[in-house]
Amino acid sequence: MEQRSSGTSRGGCLASNHRRLCRFPTLGRLGVDAGRTDPLRSYSSDQDVQDGGSIAKAGPIQLGQLAHALRSSLAHDKTTLVRLPLGWNGDDWPFEDPLDFLGYDGGGGIGSGPGMTIGAALALKGSDRIAVSVLGDGDYMMGVQALWTAAHDDIPFLAVVANNRSYFNDEVHQEKVALARDRDVSRKWIGQRIDEPAPDLAAMARAQGLEGLGPIRDLADLPDALDEALKMVKSGRGVVVDVVVSPGYNSDMKAGLVREP
Repeated sequence: MEQRSSGTSRGGCLASNHRRLCRFPTLGRLGVDAGRTDPLRSYSSDQDVQDGGSIAKAGPIQLGQLAHALRSSLAHDKTTLVRLPLGWNGDDWPFEDPLDFLGYDGGGGIGSGPGMTIGAALALKGSDRIAVSVLGDGDYMMGVQALWTAAHDDIPFLAVVANNRSYFNDEVHQEKVALARDRDVSRKWIGQRIDEPAPDLAAMARAQGLEGLGPIRDLADLPDALDEALKMVKSGRGVVVDVVVSPGYNSDMKAGLVREP
């Protein structure tokens, strides 16, 4: 049975996909672009996982394509998804067991993902499950020092960084505020973009004694990188894979941001 959450909750927040999202009632009226507006298909249907589907096999990577590739690599393994990024589409990965997905922390905070990943991986160590997280790059960098614990205590895990090289949620917020105050929207990236230079996220893992792969920029290279990472995890290593993804939200996420009260 697939577990999906929808509907509203107390405090003026919307429960959408895997986390609660506070409403931004003016976003739609102001015409803010919360990323791509066309519906994103689910890249991870059961048939896609079995035969590869008919989706693109090369080029820039979207978050849904990352979900498909990751689920395909892990198709024969029991996994626990510890953490998922804000733009994740719940339709891309069905959950059938309470340990398939551990949920989200409260308050919309950022930076807890690495610590949650290592803590859950420690709890799962020696079990038949692999601890897997998909982290945003901002979340990863704010808590990256937590990875040292995994190196010190030999805790295996797989962390895939969905790296859009931005605190993208705040770019959306900056645009909303700029339009409300009749200011220059083109400056929304200032203080939010994580580029020029782009940090070497895989090197941050290697510097702490773990394995680091990437950056992976082309969809054609992603399956092999994930398969290599999985082999390392099964040998007892903690692994970080840096995957560069296009910024943007899936249609469900965008609907949550622009829904009126």
